[in-house]
Amino acid sequence: MPSYDDPRRTADRDHHRERSPSRDTSRDSRSRDDSHGRGRPQGNYDEHRDTQYGRSSHGSYDNSRSRGRGGYGSNRGYGRGDSRSSSRGTFSDDRRGSSGGFTHPSSASAEKLPELPSSVPIPENGGELRLRNRDGRGTVGRALTVAVNHFVIQSLPIVKVYQFDIRMVVPPSSRRRGSEKVSAMQQAKAVLKAQQLWGENFVFDNVSLGWSSDLLMPIGDSRNAFLDLNGHTAEKPNQVEVSMRNVGALNIKKFVDHITTSKSSGTHSSDPEIEDTFKALNAVYRQDPASRFITRPKSTAFFIRAPSLSLVLQSTGGVLEALRGAFQAVSYSFGHLSLNVDVVCSAFYVPNLQMVEVAKAMAGISSQQGLHEIGSTPMFRTGCERLVGMFFVVRHLNAVRNTKKMRIQRLSPNGARDTSFEELDRSSGQSARTTVESYFKRKYDIKLLYPNVPLLVCKDGMFPLELCYTPEGERYKEPLQGQETADFIKWATSPAFVRAQQIMDNVKRFAWHTLSIPASMGLSVSTSMLHVPGRALPAPDLVYGSGTSRGEASGGQWNLRGKQFLKAARFRSWGLMYLAGGARQADDTTLQGFCKSLLNSLGTVGIGTPKGPPAFLRGNPQGDLKEEVTELVRKTGGHFNTKPEMLFFLLHDKANPQIYKVLKSVCEVEFGIPSQVMIVEKALKDKGQMQYLGNIGLKVNCKLGGMNSKVEEPLFRQARYMMLGGDSSHPSPGELRKTPPPPSFCALVGSYDSSCTMYSAVATSQVSTVELIGSFRPMLKELLRRYEKRNNDLPGAVIYWRDGISESQVPEFMDREVKDLKATFNDLGKKVKITIINCVKRHHTRLFPQSERGDKLGNVLPGTLVENGKKDFFLVSQSALQGTVRPCHYTVLLDENELSSDDIHRLTLNGTFSYGRATRSVSIHPAVYYADQVAERAKLHVRATEDGAELKDVHDDLKYTMYWQ
Repeated sequence: MPSYDDPRRTADRDHHRERSPSRDTSRDSRSRDDSHGRGRPQGNYDEHRDTQYGRSSHGSYDNSRSRGRGGYGSNRGYGRGDSRSSSRGTFSDDRRGSSGGFTHPSSASAEKLPELPSSVPIPENGGELRLRNRDGRGTVGRALTVAVNHFVIQSLPIVKVYQFDIRMVVPPSSRRRGSEKVSAMQQAKAVLKAQQLWGENFVFDNVSLGWSSDLLMPIGDSRNAFLDLNGHTAEKPNQVEVSMRNVGALNIKKFVDHITTSKSSGTHSSDPEIEDTFKALNAVYRQDPASRFITRPKSTAFFIRAPSLSLVLQSTGGVLEALRGAFQAVSYSFGHLSLNVDVVCSAFYVPNLQMVEVAKAMAGISSQQGLHEIGSTPMFRTGCERLVGMFFVVRHLNAVRNTKKMRIQRLSPNGARDTSFEELDRSSGQSARTTVESYFKRKYDIKLLYPNVPLLVCKDGMFPLELCYTPEGERYKEPLQGQETADFIKWATSPAFVRAQQIMDNVKRFAWHTLSIPASMGLSVSTSMLHVPGRALPAPDLVYGSGTSRGEASGGQWNLRGKQFLKAARFRSWGLMYLAGGARQADDTTLQGFCKSLLNSLGTVGIGTPKGPPAFLRGNPQGDLKEEVTELVRKTGGHFNTKPEMLFFLLHDKANPQIYKVLKSVCEVEFGIPSQVMIVEKALKDKGQMQYLGNIGLKVNCKLGGMNSKVEEPLFRQARYMMLGGDSSHPSPGELRKTPPPPSFCALVGSYDSSCTMYSAVATSQVSTVELIGSFRPMLKELLRRYEKRNNDLPGAVIYWRDGISESQVPEFMDREVKDLKATFNDLGKKVKITIINCVKRHHTRLFPQSERGDKLGNVLPGTLVENGKKDFFLVSQSALQGTVRPCHYTVLLDENELSSDDIHRLTLNGTFSYGRATRSVSIHPAVYYADQVAERAKLHVRATEDGAELKDVHDDLKYTMYWQ
């Protein structure tokens, strides 16, 4: 058996390394939090669950596969979870029986998947990796065991795995446009041809690195080869030059030392040798699914087009479909090296659709309407512009060129009939001007049906829309809208017990135990979910003005029945605008009755309301909304002889979203008046009206500067704390294609009361896609000025909750934002202790109940916490209305306040119960939640100027209110 100092394991490497690219920091999706007082029933699912996740009876992985060939790490066992597993925490396949519920689409799958082995033997080239679950630091709460969707990598190589630098270029003789850059299609074809050069045990990351357990050449040596692609001839060369260099063997021993001694988690490291090993592991397990499933370069998501895994979204005109796929990535979490496997859903274009039909759907034009009528209209061109950036294929060329995907760069100003170009006659060498319409008729004998519609322009030329088709696997990159979103969510959302089975189905599809390349490198992976210890934290008691009762929020939700707000606001002057929607109009009697119901509901929770009716105005949704709001303000001021203190707007549910933007912008920027928009179909409906108005009351009180409730947090009695929250919101991929692209918006919110419940906010804009807040210091100074004005002093301790910082961005974040945070207090001459907590929702770790029963959807209960290291933990703080709950991953990056683990856990959970506009605990600390909402609201405050656009500040009168609620 080779030992660690075996000569074969010596890493003879040079310093020719590739740095890890930054990770995706796009906006994390929020859990859907509801603000009503009562939870909706979700169906009567059978809770008697009898089988474990995976195959082994103890729910982790089998110890019997160790064959004494030696291994890595201390001999401390596998971390297989609590052997006292209860049948109450597991799920059986008969759970969707007559007791209620539904049959999820995946449960009806006709796909036949192979069974997984109960144990996976360690390959001859592998050494057993012995790790164990990390010991928790917290002590508060009830101990329990949960399953996590991580599958332990149980062995690593004891043979050398060599790393190669790979470079592909187009040689001069094969260049069509003077560039040596290899296209994605050329690279894919070159990789297939290179198998003879690389051998069967080679892995390529599709960027610049490769690995093999075979010594293909001596360390330090290079090799070049010219690969002939399709259609290559001496007269018309079509080649790719591939160069590879052996840079040495991976330092597996150093990697093992890192994961056995590191107290942190994650796969990012400043040590290039550690980073390279993580890259190699990801590439090894990505190569096989990338060759079989729909995916993108470097993506960790894989999709299959199958009836049981797809749904055409009819609300998109039938041009988009939702696909359910699999996520897979190497993870170092909970003290284990593992593969994190999850379910992912995404929208794709339905393949083989004519682009004409896609453009019509994007423009909202019926598929029955002919292009002769609307082909040259601005509406149709707008639909065509939404296609820019996507790929397409054609069918009128030869077989090879018909498979080539081409990216749309822009649209032509005119159609094929009015667009001309210089056509070269190859036989005579002369060129003549011709139109695109004439060219296609002469060259391909194609008479264009729609010669007046725009042409699709790409680097290969111009193509008529009617000759272009959607390719296989083309992802839709824009946000879904309205009913599209509802349809997608309804299909994609799965109860936890269904999602657990879907995850195991994905493990079957990956079939790691059958792959030859990982086996050649000594790698093996368990086929059962990892079990880890956790704790169920007690829910806090909420304090209201009246009606407070202990233990009411233990399930993560409560109601307002019999309660009044802790600090109820009041308003004396108010106005109401009703924006009628077509034929659906409410009469004056109905609106008068609604106003009485609204005032009565607000008064029930303690809000001080006027005795009389509001100043009323019927608005025109198609009119000048700014002028109409101005008229409402004037009319309200005249009616009450004072500035309006609250404005209400009634809109129909199908109203143009632009109306909301204008209303909020005018009220919050121009006049500084809190406003509340309500949906007519909900507000005026007798059934559920009181519940709806109760939710409105929660928002109105926050917007008027009131406090609905608070949580008694012991830390806040020891020092004057300030909660800070920071976030950035970025443009969508479609918006980024605009010239110039819209900016990113950043927000900073800060509490200013002793219970850290009431917040003030500032927002700014900056260059697109930049995550770190560039104007952090002036924004923080403004929040501190407001804090000092209310408290006659600055805070003595600050906790900064930051959203969306990836592992690779942490050093820069600490060097910029945290450095600015400290410098700001130094400038003010105030010594403050600072704690920094990174909050991440965009991850794929899910928790499933194991030793205890979950809720009716199979989710762990609110308050479930699993520690991932020192002051590093996953917390489920919310109850689920539907689907599978996503825990939030909290990591303490700095703690000058020297808080204990129990203090941080309690502080975090308690904060989620103090979210202003809900009678439910929410999925993430409200400081982060508010920062996200403020960044999104800032988009509504942008005004056009002569130089482009400008973000307007919120009116001074709203600085101490949570206007964004």
